[in-house]
Amino acid sequence: MTPNTGASRTIVRTSIFVAVTLALSALAAVTSSPAYAQEAAELRFPVRESEYDAVLSCQNDTNPACRSCLAGRPSSASLVMYSILHQSLTAGGLDAKINVVPSPNSERSRMMISNGNADVKSDWEFNIDADPNALKSAPILRRGDFEKGIYVRQGSVTRGYNEPISNVHHMSAVSIRTWRLDWEVLENLAPASLTSAATKQQMYTLIDAGRADFTLLEFSSAPGMVRVLEGIKLYPMPGVKVILPASQHFMISRHLPNANKVVRAINAGISALHTNGFIHQCLVNSGIINEQVRDWRILNPTEDQRAHQKTVPSN
Repeated sequence: MTPNTGASRTIVRTSIFVAVTLALSALAAVTSSPAYAQEAAELRFPVRESEYDAVLSCQNDTNPACRSCLAGRPSSASLVMYSILHQSLTAGGLDAKINVVPSPNSERSRMMISNGNADVKSDWEFNIDADPNALKSAPILRRGDFEKGIYVRQGSVTRGYNEPISNVHHMSAVSIRTWRLDWEVLENLAPASLTSAATKQQMYTLIDAGRADFTLLEFSSAPGMVRVLEGIKLYPMPGVKVILPASQHFMISRHLPNANKVVRAINAGISALHTNGFIHQCLVNSGIINEQVRDWRILNPTEDQRAHQKTVPSN
């Protein structure tokens, strides 16, 4: 494996940033003409309270770096989606100001969109499709883009290096039942048992106490991809991962004036940002897509992924 030096990462990020900037400038030049002009808009973007301060700080920052996703690693998923929304609107030719508003959780944010008390947020396709008061953008994360690890206690990791797993039928799992996609994936993996925890803290505690073997967690960008909560450390089982079988989009309130124009602008921007690589690089730099696990085996592959894995020799 070729080592990634700090210098090479800087060059790559700088090159991408320059390319993205040039692409956005070209799009802005086209969409600023009278034929494409749209009135300025103000959009309310609900953000969970635990991440609100980070996104509000970026909203008030005149330096565009915090909205680029290319400098360092964004500290929250909400900041990632705020940045993608901001760049999508710009690339789509809509002059819009995004105002963050606090929300206790995703369910409340969803309700705010449905009731017209907020205007746009990111969400899974099935949540948007189920709401007649919401419109759905083009996909930000396509089906299969979002990966999670099999997170276990440290002792299990050591065993895993010598005994790579192909399934989890002999292991006990824990998750939170309201995490719909995680629960669906776990049921399909058919572990020896599946327990529902009341909170994330309880989930970690059950694994730490040996009352469950693993859970599904997003890969961390920390050394060793370790996840820590209240002093409890969990580690990814090496060599294996799962995908979440759904796509993620922007959910736009139908109560928003000119909602369809906003959707069209967002869709045009998302298409441009997928093409120029901005969204992928944003997701990589934030840790949502972790390049360290690119070649790890998928335990619940799609048909296309299953065919690809057959062509990749096992280590």
